[in-house]
Amino acid sequence: MKVVRSSPLRQQYRTSNSGFTLLEVLLAIFIGSIILVVLYSSFVQIIKSKGRVEEELELYHEANIIMTKITKDLANTFPRGNVNAEEGNQSLYPYFIGENQDDLSTLRFTSLSRSPVPGARESDQSEISYYVEPIQGSDLLALMRGENPSIGLEEGERTYPISERVVAFNLAYVSSIPVIGQDNDEYLFEWDSTKTLALPSAVDIRLVLRNPRGEDIEFNTLVLIPVVN
Repeated sequence: MKVVRSSPLRQQYRTSNSGFTLLEVLLAIFIGSIILVVLYSSFVQIIKSKGRVEEELELYHEANIIMTKITKDLANTFPRGNVNAEEGNQSLYPYFIGENQDDLSTLRFTSLSRSPVPGARESDQSEISYYVEPIQGSDLLALMRGENPSIGLEEGERTYPISERVVAFNLAYVSSIPVIGQDNDEYLFEWDSTKTLALPSAVDIRLVLRNPRGEDIEFNTLVLIPVVN
């Protein structure tokens, strides 16, 4: 009996002729699609999380700037007035007036926090004001800061917004003197230096800001008045 052996070339040809079946190709495409979808979803979630973290950091950074500015102004409060005005009585000048209307606070006081322009004939004292204004077409408020080096005069005041996503701005005052009808440890929500003839010993600040996701975040700080304490 004659045995016929396949040549090496024929064996190589038969081996190279083998390939993937249609089912194997479809299965590979399906698995690859799943992997791509998972990777894409993870990437989208990472981008969203990064955006949320950046928004939170921006909000807290804005709140920190606001609180730092108000703290600096209040820490330099000094009970003097009419430094640059032509006439007036310093002892009767309203150097610290805090009001509360519709559960929103307004504050106007004299402070030494100003840096005078070099060479200008003016002092480092100015009248500082903080108040809120409604934003047209929005339920949010703008927190405004005013500064007037000509104390006692309406002209010369410069105002600008320091935040435009304010929900609430509330101030409370710690009394440094006995107030008739009030416990000395209680917070007062209004202050008039023409009646008390003094400054509060501290101011409690409550600020509520709204983040881009519509959440209201509250910030609080207590500022001591060094000239009193």
